[in-house]
Amino acid sequence: VAYVNEANAYISDKIYPVVPVKKQSDLIPQYASGDFLRDEAQFRAPGAQSEGGGWTTSTATYFARNVAFHKDIPDEVRDNADPPYDPDVESTLYVTDKILMKRDTLWVTDHFTTGKWGTDVTGVTNFVQWSDYALSDPIGDVATGGDTVHLATAQEANTLVLGRQVWTKLRNHPDFIERIKYTQRGVLTIDLVASMLEVARILIGRAIKNTAKQGQTVTNAYVYGKHALLAFVALRPSLMTPSAGYTFHWNRRNLGLTYIKRIRMEPEGVDRIEGHSYFDQKLVASGAGYFFSSAVA
Repeated sequence: VAYVNEANAYISDKIYPVVPVKKQSDLIPQYASGDFLRDEAQFRAPGAQSEGGGWTTSTATYFARNVAFHKDIPDEVRDNADPPYDPDVESTLYVTDKILMKRDTLWVTDHFTTGKWGTDVTGVTNFVQWSDYALSDPIGDVATGGDTVHLATAQEANTLVLGRQVWTKLRNHPDFIERIKYTQRGVLTIDLVASMLEVARILIGRAIKNTAKQGQTVTNAYVYGKHALLAFVALRPSLMTPSAGYTFHWNRRNLGLTYIKRIRMEPEGVDRIEGHSYFDQKLVASGAGYFFSSAVA
């Protein structure tokens, strides 16, 4: 019996599209947000020159840092391991999970918080928290966020990222139940709520992190907390398309976003199972995001 987050509990790799890159660091060309949205074409008289214009560009940078973690397997441990213990399988699972955990916790720290996006709103202060079933209006709040994102980017918000605690409250909200009670079984699925909110997908961060040190009393907390992010994210990386962000993955030697190395350390008599990931979860277009802080109580 082992307590491990399910693979689908980690969602940072799904939020931003992963862009494999050949260099650990490089430039990101960016066009000024308003240049293509100006109304500049004019009527032209015969023989006259047409109206002209142009745009300005700038560059941002990414840097794919290395996150790594290892577990050593002494020869004595392997030689004495009885079924169902399997040190190699267990160590690979342990190391891989640590890398996935780090990517999600970094994404939450850098992107699932205030001060990062074009608009921040806070429950109680700016809107009624969605856990208040009598007074809150989550459908209207998300629609307002969608209008804000569209006005800033000319793109329809297509992704809603929720902490699990937010989803627990949202899925039982009377506003949603009322809309489906005559046509459905009264059970709200993720796809059904997404269709009512007019977003292509809802991603729920279910990962749990133990904040205590080894040997101390376990103190579990949800990584994604009680927040929500509405954003336009390019579902596939493409040129000339804004996106809230991209995950730039240095695909060195075609080893993948997460890869495992097995290193023999003969003097110590151990095999080291070592996990690596090179990435930069880059916020690219702040106007493409609308952040709901403390969405539920």
